[in-house]
Amino acid sequence: MLEQMLHIEGEQMDKRATRKKVESLLETVRLYQTLGAVRRENSRPHAYKVAEESAAYKVASTSEEQAAFLSAEVDQALSRLDEQEREIIRKRYLQKEKTLDYLLYFELNLSERTYRRVKARAMEKLAYMLRAEVIRTSE
Repeated sequence: MLEQMLHIEGEQMDKRATRKKVESLLETVRLYQTLGAVRRENSRPHAYKVAEESAAYKVASTSEEQAAFLSAEVDQALSRLDEQEREIIRKRYLQKEKTLDYLLYFELNLSERTYRRVKARAMEKLAYMLRAEVIRTSE
């Protein structure tokens, strides 16, 4: 059924480009969750008043808001994945220090082939839920 949803208007999804796009989104969320917390903890109310006037602050604030929104979207999407898929994505992409694939499939007691299938299925679901599909263009 997922294959049918990702087969948009007779065009095929470019799986490699889609995976790279989802990985990029997950990296943004990982950085926001790890580094954004430090930024929020170190913020001082009087510094905001001075910085409010600068355009750089407004750009940073907008980026931070976008990262917070993306983080919430990813959390919501992860909650809809199967437990095994969610665990793979969290451990592989969202922890402070990422775990390598070969260590992760041993840790989860999965064969490499099963691990890669579950991970690919999770990435496709995330791509669909986050509207991050990349459609192969016919040239």
